[in-house]
Amino acid sequence: MKSVYFRTVIGAVYIMDLNLYHIFHTTALEQNFSRAADKLFITQPSVSHAIKQLEEKLGVKLFTRTSRGVRLTPEGQTLLDNITPVFGLIDNAEQKLSELRNFQNGHVTIGGSDSTCKHYLLPHIQTFQEKYPEIRIKLQHGSTPEIIGKLKNGMIDISLVHLPINENQIHVTEYLNIHSTFVVGEKYEALAGKNLSLEQLTAHPLISFSETSSSRRFLNQLFQKQGMNVKPDIEVGSVELMIECAKIGMGIAFVTKELILEELENEELFEVYLNENIDERKIGVITKDDTPLSLAADEFYRHLFESNDKL
Repeated sequence: MKSVYFRTVIGAVYIMDLNLYHIFHTTALEQNFSRAADKLFITQPSVSHAIKQLEEKLGVKLFTRTSRGVRLTPEGQTLLDNITPVFGLIDNAEQKLSELRNFQNGHVTIGGSDSTCKHYLLPHIQTFQEKYPEIRIKLQHGSTPEIIGKLKNGMIDISLVHLPINENQIHVTEYLNIHSTFVVGEKYEALAGKNLSLEQLTAHPLISFSETSSSRRFLNQLFQKQGMNVKPDIEVGSVELMIECAKIGMGIAFVTKELILEELENEELFEVYLNENIDERKIGVITKDDTPLSLAADEFYRHLFESNDKL
């Protein structure tokens, strides 16, 4: 690749052609025009012409010929000493880019709530790390507003959030559908299997996430459709705590069904049915709209969807 720019020094204009310096650098290391030409995949006359051009531009002689090839002049040695670090930096940069391109380096920062991280991200992170062990992954967790804020500020590459969200600068792709339900432990097992109304549910203690969570907003909307306001008796911050509260009989928990399938199968929890349908909810993958993903982040993005399709 050829790079040309202008530099003014004491009223004169010098044209720097990086390609000429590359040819000079290779020739100085090989100490032979023919070997330099072979390494550069050009002809020997092209090497000779490039060296002559550079000598004319700089106004000094860079090589003297010997029986075995060429030898640097003192001026040529000075030039070599000063440009060698530059080509070392270029080689190092190309090596780093090669590692990134081949996923031997790089990092991805992923965001989500505690539940989305544990249940929807960690399984895919595990398979991704098995495939690309050199890529570093960092997790950021928090509420949906916190995660969106970090994404906008460039602290996160990819996030899983509950939909819908209405935010500028955010690209949203639907990822999977989830289902909400009410469950109880053994203490309230008599309610299981019945078709209850929301009003009948409120006769018992209700367990929900805090007001700022997307799950709580969805619960609020469910009640508002019936002209009711919901006031949970217990508010928790994690799925695990909600499950335990329901198990020991503290009330009826409003949870994502996909997260408690094992407890339902083992009859540690029992599903309470409503006499009306509960709409599906969606989880989406979000990225910053105006910022392209790094190679590592883009690969994780694709892995997330490919792995989900295989489940």
